[in-house]
Amino acid sequence: MTTTTRRTPRKDPQPSDALTRLGATVIRHRRGVYASWLLAMVLGLALVPHLLSSLTSPAAHVVGSESQRAADVLAAELPSLGNEMLLTVVHSDSLKNTDPAFRAAVQAIETTLTADTGISSVLRLPVAGDPTPPPVLANVLEPFQGEFTDEHTAYLVAGLSGDSRERQDRVPAQRAAADEAASRASGGAVHAYFVGLSAYAQAAQEAEIADLLRVELVAVPVAILVLLLGLRAPVTALLPVGVAGAGVLTTLGVFGLFAGVFPVDGMLLVGVSTIGLGAGIDYALFVVGRYREELARGAPPEQAVAVALATSGRTVAYSGLIVCLTAGALLPVRWPVFQQTAIGLATVVAVVLAATVTLLPAALVSLTPWLQWRAWGSADTRATSGGRWLDRWTRHLMRRPWPYAIGVTAGLLVLAAPVHDLKFGFNLERAALAHTAYGKGLAIQEPDAPGVTGTLQIVVQRPLSSPEPDTGPMLAALRADPMISLATKLDNGRNTTVVLAVPRESTDSPRIVELGKRVREDIVPRTAPAGHTVLVGGTTAVLTDIVAEMWVATWWVVGAVLALMFLLLVVMLRSLLLPLKAITMNLLATGAAFGLAVWLFQEAMGGTTWPQVPILAFTFVFALSMDYQMFLVRRIQEEYRRCGDNSEAVAAGLRHTARTIALAAVILAVAFGSLLFARITGLQVLGFTVAAALIIDATVIRLVLAPALMRLLGRWNWWFPTMR
Repeated sequence: MTTTTRRTPRKDPQPSDALTRLGATVIRHRRGVYASWLLAMVLGLALVPHLLSSLTSPAAHVVGSESQRAADVLAAELPSLGNEMLLTVVHSDSLKNTDPAFRAAVQAIETTLTADTGISSVLRLPVAGDPTPPPVLANVLEPFQGEFTDEHTAYLVAGLSGDSRERQDRVPAQRAAADEAASRASGGAVHAYFVGLSAYAQAAQEAEIADLLRVELVAVPVAILVLLLGLRAPVTALLPVGVAGAGVLTTLGVFGLFAGVFPVDGMLLVGVSTIGLGAGIDYALFVVGRYREELARGAPPEQAVAVALATSGRTVAYSGLIVCLTAGALLPVRWPVFQQTAIGLATVVAVVLAATVTLLPAALVSLTPWLQWRAWGSADTRATSGGRWLDRWTRHLMRRPWPYAIGVTAGLLVLAAPVHDLKFGFNLERAALAHTAYGKGLAIQEPDAPGVTGTLQIVVQRPLSSPEPDTGPMLAALRADPMISLATKLDNGRNTTVVLAVPRESTDSPRIVELGKRVREDIVPRTAPAGHTVLVGGTTAVLTDIVAEMWVATWWVVGAVLALMFLLLVVMLRSLLLPLKAITMNLLATGAAFGLAVWLFQEAMGGTTWPQVPILAFTFVFALSMDYQMFLVRRIQEEYRRCGDNSEAVAAGLRHTARTIALAAVILAVAFGSLLFARITGLQVLGFTVAAALIIDATVIRLVLAPALMRLLGRWNWWFPTMR
């Protein structure tokens, strides 16, 4: 027999907090509000071209890592190697690399690149079919003799100077100059391509910009269609999109304004636009839904705005605060992409939140007569409550909470099972970049020498004026490793020797990180000259450091986000069990989504998962799904304070929020799901994971598991220790 615990009902408090006062001010001065936001959007639109031209890849290193220290030593002691070694692929379909015209093209490229101020040196590698010893550094390059088999291709290594942004910005002009020189010297028979980190970053950047346009062309129309079908009122449907668009465009303007001090990369721009659109529509949708509900009850527009801001508006403000603070958990991660993501995420959420509590209230009052224009059905509270089916479902769930709680939990755990097979790795995006100069060069280079761009640089330092150390045992051990194609050494004649080891596989091979760990943890400790400082750097070591940092950072970020969420929810909900329940359910939804992503993108399609994707997806899901938790629980709390009955409050809260939560979830799922139309694999996995988690959260979690558990917990939902 079920007992019902009742409290003494309370009267509804009159809204009088800061948000309602802000709403009243906005309504009185709404022309000024419109003018201010219009100016912000115009400036944002004007700065978008500058922002797009300023995009750059985030620094590809882990701050303070061994690979970064090795790079710093090489830049100081062997500046001819530059800050990055870029491979120039010289190829002809008709000429062999020993033909005079081909040789002339190689010489022209070498001359052109040597004259470039952004290139510190150019080194010509031995070519297939030519037994002639290299003209310079013969001892260093001798192991490369016979390494290449394509007689229509030659390779030069260019040492690039400058930071990552400068190197990436220079690549297009440098490649164009090299290609023009080769074509001119060979009568158009020979062409030059760049393959390496900066070349990849520049090509990926352009693909990500194209993806942004493609994603927005999908997301915005579909979001409008979903809102039209869900709200059944054209003006009401377009209003949240307009508010979100104002926030996103203004945010892009902010990024463009500070492009010189805050670097933005293409993936961050896509992510920020996606989050801004989805979260902005959701925030506005929650406030619009409550506003329409109050209008249907007979409240005048000003009073309806006050109530909407005091209830849904406060919930939205709390949700925005949670997102911003959650983003802060990314700041300690030592890969710079996460600091940029944290700042970008907090910025776009703050701006769309500002639009929600200023532009939206003004627009609601101005457009009140049009909000129900051509609506299907009546304008009563059923527009937000969900109708008879939801009433029947709520009553059914309140009578049988145990089977649903157990069944949903078991099902989500089954979906989460593949997570233990999660593997971090990299993707050179061959399909997405096949049409670019980088993609064409990669397609020529990989069958011939796939691991050249992943060369390990093992730096051995010694005191000045001391003899060159014996690196013979290290070279022998490297050459004996099945993953190493060749190994050689270079000395600066003073205090630094660098051992170069070329892998047999490309930099996105699943085994390349294992090689980096083996060299660093086994080969170097066994064979390094005694008493010398040894650092392992190069592209393979950088990737190894990134993967290692991601495994460490994953636990840090997850722990920090969970602790932060718990503390914030305790303060906001004045309960201990509700925050624990919310965190547990979010973990179930996120785990199930990751399980689906691993099954689809790793097991079904093959490959690995970009290292940054799991942390970003986890952060986005936890930050954004708290909207639904706050919206549902605070409405239940409001009903509980009104009636004093837990079961009735849970049922009423579910009826009043289910349709809005479902619609909001679909909007965010559309925003992130549209990333599946991107060509970059990392964006596809991120979009799928977040969209799947949000759909799971807003359906089986919010409509089944959350209310079932709240029904089972009864009055313990609201238990909170107090000092007496």
